Amino acid sequence: MSKSGIVLFCMAMLWMSNMYTTPVAFAQSIDEARAKVEEAPDDPPRHYNLGLAYYIAGRYAEAITAFQEAIRLKPDYKEAFYNMGLAQQNTGKVAAAIGSFGKAVEIDASYADAYAGLGSAYRKNGQHAAASKSYKTALKLKPENADWHLNLGILYQMMEDYPNAVVSYEAFLKYASDKNSKNHTQIRELIPKLKEARAK
Repeated sequence: MSKSGIVLFCMAMLWMSNMYTTPVAFAQSIDEARAKVEEAPDDPPRHYNLGLAYYIAGRYAEAITAFQEAIRLKPDYKEAFYNMGLAQQNTGKVAAAIGSFGKAVEIDASYADAYAGLGSAYRKNGQHAAASKSYKTALKLKPENADWHLNLGILYQMMEDYPNAVVSYEAFLKYASDKNSKNHTQIRELIPKLKEARAK
């Protein structure tokens, strides 16, 4: 595969993976969450849950407002900062997302998901070296997270650092739970081509 072909494949993988950042799963509806907030408006978790309900519904601006209120009431609410960062990314506010994820890891230096969020935000901001550093920190905390290995491999590939891309992709293949997924098949087929490109 030519270098241009490898780059095109990398961009396709980025589109499919969306860098694997997701909010905490939550089943409460917006109406239910609003009612809970009205019952106890000074309770931070209720505003946080409302933010999650808005996020899952794709109403990111309203999610951000709810997370901000949770943080106003509880300034060290790391989960609210993390999920606000995800919502900010989805509204194109990448710099703000970097700030939110950064605040989350400032509160809890062992918050692996927030480091992964930073990796995604830095990547979207074109800061690939900072993105790879953030993903490596996340993986030190959760080394068996296959999606983060995939994201790091994509970043290395974008930086044309094929040896490290191969290492990350091989880790993805090792830890991925679905060995028959499209991503698994494509990465398995890509690795020999990256090794060939590295040898040239």
